[in-house]
Amino acid sequence: MTLAIGSIQYASADHSLGGQGIFKDKDDVNLASSIDSKWLIHLQVVVRDAQDRLVSVSESTHGDYIPHEITDHIFDEYLGEKEIINIDKRTYERAQFVEINNVHEFDFTTGFLDILSMWKLEFCFKTNEHGNEQGISCVPVFQTITPDVVLEKNDTFTLHWTILREF
Repeated sequence: MTLAIGSIQYASADHSLGGQGIFKDKDDVNLASSIDSKWLIHLQVVVRDAQDRLVSVSESTHGDYIPHEITDHIFDEYLGEKEIINIDKRTYERAQFVEINNVHEFDFTTGFLDILSMWKLEFCFKTNEHGNEQGISCVPVFQTITPDVVLEKNDTFTLHWTILREF
């Protein structure tokens, strides 16, 4: 899933901020594990064949995120309505969303045409220092790995993302 909006000041000021920025270098972003962080990431991938029969279900219960204030900004502004929940005496804000993909239409830049295991929730913005010729850079704000998901050419797969931020 890719969320795209206009220019964000955070991205342009990335290298002028003290501490860890969004980008590690020209092509890579800084990522941190969600284990023992304020973030909980859950992804369920449901694959169905052309006749809508269930093929497989894969899940991941943790992942990586960009340890930068832009992650909070994206969670607050672009991940829809939030719900307050309690888990093990801790309070979280929960964002949930679903994306349905057809194998024919999906961008397989991070996998093979028949197997995927890396899933990214990308956010695109305009920046002066990174990105393509138009200055557009897409970064994996949240990402996770599931067991391999095998896909046939007429399959659809549904991504059920749940992102929690500790209150």
